[in-house]
Amino acid sequence: MNLTIDKSSKEPAYEQIRRQIAQLVRDGLLPAGSKIPSVRELARSLGISVKTVRSAYDELSASSIIETRQGSGTYIAERPDVVTRSNLGTRDEMGGPLKDLPPMRWEPYYFRSEFFGMPRSKSHTNGMIRFTQASPDPALFPFERIKQIATTMLWYPKEFFFDRGHPQGYQPLVEHLEKEMALAGVPMAEGENDIILTSGFQRALALVLDLILHPGQKVAVETPTFSGLLNLLIAKRIEYVPIPMTPDGMDTEFLAGVLDQGEVRAVITIPTYHNPTGVTLSQARREHLLRLAARHRVPVIEDDWGRLLRYEGEAPPPLKAMDPGGYVIHVGTFSKVFLPGLRIGWVTTPAALAIPLVRAKAGGDVGDSFFLQAMLHEFILKGHFDKHIRRSVKEYKRRRNAMVSALSEHLPAGCSFVEPRGGLSIWVELPPEIRSVPLLSMAREAGVEFLPAAFCMPERQDAPALRLSFSRNNVEEIESGILILCSVIADAIEHPERLKGGAQGYEDLYK
Repeated sequence: MNLTIDKSSKEPAYEQIRRQIAQLVRDGLLPAGSKIPSVRELARSLGISVKTVRSAYDELSASSIIETRQGSGTYIAERPDVVTRSNLGTRDEMGGPLKDLPPMRWEPYYFRSEFFGMPRSKSHTNGMIRFTQASPDPALFPFERIKQIATTMLWYPKEFFFDRGHPQGYQPLVEHLEKEMALAGVPMAEGENDIILTSGFQRALALVLDLILHPGQKVAVETPTFSGLLNLLIAKRIEYVPIPMTPDGMDTEFLAGVLDQGEVRAVITIPTYHNPTGVTLSQARREHLLRLAARHRVPVIEDDWGRLLRYEGEAPPPLKAMDPGGYVIHVGTFSKVFLPGLRIGWVTTPAALAIPLVRAKAGGDVGDSFFLQAMLHEFILKGHFDKHIRRSVKEYKRRRNAMVSALSEHLPAGCSFVEPRGGLSIWVELPPEIRSVPLLSMAREAGVEFLPAAFCMPERQDAPALRLSFSRNNVEEIESGILILCSVIADAIEHPERLKGGAQGYEDLYK
């Protein structure tokens, strides 16, 4: 502990000692429990009186910065975090100079967020084949069509494009979505259900949760589930209860037992082309879920992110279409089927909830960009959107087929997957002894990346599974990447000790 005394200063020597020790504690150079010199030792080393040092120590003790332990010596207190600049200046806590005010402590507001995005690989970054992003391929974006529409809109601008519009959203687009939902079987007559536009799925979900939940109430979510959904709940500090997934979708029998306990006040489900498993909730499970909602009077939030990404068969109607009692709040988005950066989603809500939801939206963000909503509506009106969907679905189906074929040919024994009928990903189950995070370390070394199961589990615990997204890779990349990955999996099965050399938990990926 190096202290100095300026004997020419107008500041008393005891105050100089007190100030310097307090500064060392605040800077972390004297942590809790550190032993400091005795009064006599410090007086001798500084060449000043014992009385002066004792006065400084008395001040520090009164401020709970140091403590004396009988027969042992003087130590920095076990709770040095009580030290702030406000009690290091004069005794008048409110009267000191502003420069001595304590720094704000933001740590109490932190939450665990290291798993909010996949960390970049430290090796093979330039040739890495990535199966991590379940989002549209920019190579398929209809830039020319968008440019034509945007140029015309800017050449002949309308005042409302750039004014603050109604928080419900751009009315022509609202009316278009009302027709689409009606065609999907959702009652859209006046007094039944209404549409509210939002800036994407996450904003829509946040808006709904803020309105229907009270502090401390929990929600039920599927396990595994969409990582972005989990991130939102964590960021909003909403507790959740995991509900297992089965080949028929959410285990509603398990959910029934959870709802009986009375702590869960909403259910969030991805019933069609579930992300990440690709499973579609069966008709029997859909009916059971709605009966549970009615019995327990809990709302069901339906994440209908990708029903348009259908590759064969008929996509089931939205869960909302089976909802005569008004228990389901449907959330849709254009981010996964059109442009992720456009940030346009919508809520189909029971009419009784529509006005409170619009007012909550007005209170939170006033309104969204009418220019972007008008541009999207014009794109739809000219028939470009339907053409884009047909083209995208055709290409994504080709890529899905390539991944299914490659997995069927090369996936080692003990592994399995279900061919999804829609969506952008395939969920691969691994042998019980294989965990996805250490496997990712091995795969990255070989030049392939996937999304580990840990990022999709509500408990953030690793599991013997992984998600492979095919939307951003061409057929050649898919074929070569799956061949490499399957070889890595086979190696891990044959030599499990090699898994110990990589990351053992998702936290290790960020080190």
